[in-house]
Amino acid sequence: MDRIYHRYENWECFKNGFFRNVSGEEKKELAEKVLELFNNPEQTKIFMQKVIDEWKYSCEHNLSNIALNRVAWLGQSACCLYAKIPYSITMENWRFVDEENKIMACEIAEQIIKEYELKITNHA
Repeated sequence: MDRIYHRYENWECFKNGFFRNVSGEEKKELAEKVLELFNNPEQTKIFMQKVIDEWKYSCEHNLSNIALNRVAWLGQSACCLYAKIPYSITMENWRFVDEENKIMACEIAEQIIKEYELKITNHA
């Protein structure tokens, strides 16, 4: 897959608060939402797939970058789509996700990324 670039203003993740700053009570509430999503593999899969289906420019820009931790990006994006959780909150709270669910989330992300790559290369 060739690298695809888009300006950040076009990224759906940017428009949905992926990079926003939060603090106080909202930060605590969003931390709980991270665990809520990742401790539910079915919901994790649904929201990772929604990222692929709904965020064309963000996916092209980020998933075409093989130097990026694409599994982490997809998980952070799923959280953002799920509850407007910024990537930094997802990163801070990943360590609290059950080990079994961490493994499951990574496996789900890897599978969805493989499917995305196949779809993109077949449409090129």
